[in-house]
Amino acid sequence: MFCSNCSKELPENAYFCPKCGVRTRKGVEAGISTPWEELRVAFSRMGEEIEKAFSIAGKEMEKAFKTAKEKIKEATSREPVVCSDCGEENRADDMFCYKCGKKLE
Repeated sequence: MFCSNCSKELPENAYFCPKCGVRTRKGVEAGISTPWEELRVAFSRMGEEIEKAFSIAGKEMEKAFKTAKEKIKEATSREPVVCSDCGEENRADDMFCYKCGKKLE
């Protein structure tokens, strides 16, 4: 038996040519895959998994932005709190007056 690529004589039980690395007819018949084929399959599967992960991450980011938008809208729509000490208007969620530092009620 000789290699179809480089014509080197092959051992009877060779799945790959020892000179050029090409898979032999016996290797094809036995269903032996080349390391590169296995690597290609692994990268293909990895690509599919990454695509799924990005899809899930995108959906989660959409939810997070929607929630953040709703919270911002809620926080900015409330009536401001007027400081009883200096009369300054503060945001509804402030705990202390930004002008005088007094605790808001």
